Amino acid sequence: MNFSEATFGAGNLDFSRAKFGSGKVDFSKANFRDGNVTFFLANFGDGEVDFYGATFGDGNVDFSDATFGDGNVDFLGTTFGDGNVNFFAATFGDGNVNFTEANFGAGNLDFYAANFGDGNVNFDLVTLCDGSVIFTEAKLATLYFNPTTIGACRIEAEDLSIKNRAVFEFPLSAEALTFLSLQGASFDGPLRLSGNIGTIPDLRATRSTHQVDLSALKVNLRRVWQWRSWPPKLSPVAEDPTDGAKSGRLKEIAETNRDHHAALRFSADENRARRWRETSWLGSVLDMAFSVCSDYGQNILRPLAALLIFTVVFTLLYKAMKTPVSADVGSMWEEALLLSVSNSVPFLPQSSILRTDAIDVLYCGTPSLAVYAIMIAQGVFSFIFLFLVGLGLRNRFRL
Repeated sequence: MNFSEATFGAGNLDFSRAKFGSGKVDFSKANFRDGNVTFFLANFGDGEVDFYGATFGDGNVDFSDATFGDGNVDFLGTTFGDGNVNFFAATFGDGNVNFTEANFGAGNLDFYAANFGDGNVNFDLVTLCDGSVIFTEAKLATLYFNPTTIGACRIEAEDLSIKNRAVFEFPLSAEALTFLSLQGASFDGPLRLSGNIGTIPDLRATRSTHQVDLSALKVNLRRVWQWRSWPPKLSPVAEDPTDGAKSGRLKEIAETNRDHHAALRFSADENRARRWRETSWLGSVLDMAFSVCSDYGQNILRPLAALLIFTVVFTLLYKAMKTPVSADVGSMWEEALLLSVSNSVPFLPQSSILRTDAIDVLYCGTPSLAVYAIMIAQGVFSFIFLFLVGLGLRNRFRL
């Protein structure tokens, strides 16, 4: 049946319960104007269904409960308006279903409980706006979801079931994505999520029999300030109280697949999400300090720079508290620096000798109680920063 390049007038168009037989159904480059277009309960037979380059207006497009045969279903380059596009409970045969380069408006794209055959379902280079994309309880064989543009939309795929490969590759614009849920989904083949997304994906209760690749996935923990709270929150608080559990699940998956660097990223997000919400106030303060000083063991430069800065600061303190008046100024600075360095790296064999000699010159061998207190404080800070440097090196070069 050939409707290729047909132009339909403005108004609703109803193909409900239509039976198209087993030949090719061709709506390629058809123009449907602005009315609602309904294929509810339509039966397309076993031939190819072609909507290549078709243009829909701002009305709703309804394929709910439609049945497609074993031929390919092609929406390549199709443009949908701002209405909803509905494939609710639609049944597809074993052919490929292709939405490559399709353009969806602000309405919802709904595949709730849709049943796909053994072909590939392809969303490469599609454009999605602000509506919801729904795959809840859908059943697919292979899914390639690689949009080129995403607005502030939601992707809801709870209890999704995919028999073979599932690939979700998000673009930089996916930072506008507000919600991504695969909770309870089942994957009997490899699963890959990659790209920069503006939310924490929900993979809780998912089941996968193959590897889950999260190595190229970057997520954004959304946080807000809570100014009117007691005790006061010293840093922003996670918007979604479930983000801690979501990040923990991502960390668990990364650890299972021995992706240590991804596990560190997700562990850091988990700690930030639980801060102030699930962690005590004092624990949150310590957690914040851990984050600032070393990014949870992911940064080596920060604690190393802090160690050097504190070495200089304590050098100034030791010089300011000198007691002898006979030594020259240059000697005072050298001895104060040696004392500070020896306290910063006390594990070196020479540190003890350098520290004793510097104390003899600066304080005639009898430092005051205040000097001892400063030395103890420096020792504590130095131990912390050296530990963080060691932790960062371990995480960086862990096999």
